[in-house]
Amino acid sequence: MKFQEYGWRIRNPDELRNFEDYRNYIAHSRGEFSVAHNRYVEFNTGWFSDRSALYLASGKPVLVQSTGIENYLPTGKGLLTFKTLEEAAAGIEEINRDYLRHCQAAREIAVEYFDAGKVLGEILQLIDS
Repeated sequence: MKFQEYGWRIRNPDELRNFEDYRNYIAHSRGEFSVAHNRYVEFNTGWFSDRSALYLASGKPVLVQSTGIENYLPTGKGLLTFKTLEEAAAGIEEINRDYLRHCQAAREIAVEYFDAGKVLGEILQLIDS
């Protein structure tokens, strides 16, 4: 199977030379699809990529393999997870069915869970304790 036959565009990572290129790449992407390292899946660690957080902050939906992140972040709108190939396909269909709602939900998750003021404040409180 060739990804291009299904509408995917493959980019050469060498084209992304600086932060601005990377930010533009994410901003012009439809969303993120990612498969996790087997150990994160096997041990159900709750691992979540910083790249996924960037997609959410850009208001782009994220569809990632389940690592147990469902125990820490809301999933189903904006952030979807999958365990099987069938669930991954269903996730893509769901995002496409109501793309704008998933974009809005993605941004809301980022604001609620990844806002620097909130996260750094919590870290500083833990350190001060």
